[in-house]
Amino acid sequence: MYADPIHIRDNAIKVRLNDVEYAALIALANLNGMQPAVFVRELALSAIPSQDKGFHEDCVA
Repeated sequence: MYADPIHIRDNAIKVRLNDVEYAALIALANLNGMQPAVFVRELALSAIPSQDKGFHEDCVA
């Protein structure tokens, strides 16, 4: 199916939100025309470069 199996997204992280946080997330996902899970993944991945404090790609498992 994939030319390079490294691109398969097979790892899940569960996040618990309260009602207000959940409603805000759903509203923002809808405004951006995205599914909530995709929206959260994009937010998380976009935050990685700003949080990188000297980590190297070869250290990531």
